[in-house]
Amino acid sequence: MKNNSPQVLRTKNFLKKAFIEMVHKKGFSNVTVTDIVETAQYNRTTFYVYYQNIYELVEELMDEMFEAIQYYSMSKYQSDSRVKVNELTTNSFELLYYIYDHRDYFKLMLVENTLPSIHQQLPEAIFNLLKKKFDIHYGVSLVDDHSQKRYMAYGTAGLITDWIAKDFDVTPGEMTERLIRILNTFAQGFVIKEIDT
Repeated sequence: MKNNSPQVLRTKNFLKKAFIEMVHKKGFSNVTVTDIVETAQYNRTTFYVYYQNIYELVEELMDEMFEAIQYYSMSKYQSDSRVKVNELTTNSFELLYYIYDHRDYFKLMLVENTLPSIHQQLPEAIFNLLKKKFDIHYGVSLVDDHSQKRYMAYGTAGLITDWIAKDFDVTPGEMTERLIRILNTFAQGFVIKEIDT
C-alpha cells in the first residue's frame, strides 16, 4: 500500500522538481541521483526510500502528468453533458492553464536529451480521452471517428507544442480561444460519456 501522506507527497514533489530542473541543465541521460538530491537538498537515502532508480521516478512523473492532462481536459464536465461547440468559452477547459502552471515540465519537450516518450505523451493522453469520453457530432456524415479523433489529438498537441516553443507568447485563455475557433470549423458539439468518479 502506498503512503500518500502530505509529507511523502511533498518530498516526492521536491525530488521531481529537482529532477526536471536537472534535465533542463544537463539532459536526461546525464542526470544522476546525486544531482537530484543535492538540488532538492535531501540525501541519497531519502531518494531510495521512494524510488529504486531514476527510471522509477520518471515513470511516476509521466503517469501523473498523463492523468493530469486528461483530468484537466474534463474537469468542467459531468457525465452525459451535451455541449455545443459554438457555446464554448475560455472557461470551458482547464488544460491550457494547467500546462502553463507546469511549464517547466512541458518545456522538457524542447530539450534534445529529454525523457523517453515525452513527445507522444500529450497527443496520446488527448487521444485516449477523446476515444473513451467524447461522442463528437461533426456536422458531416461518413466521418471515420477513430481517425478524426487521432487527427484532433495530434493537431491539438501540435498547436500546444508550438505555444510552448514560442515560450507561451499568448495567455492560456487566448490559446483556448484559438483551439475553440479551430474546433468550430469541423464539429458542432459533443456528449461526455460516463466520467470516472
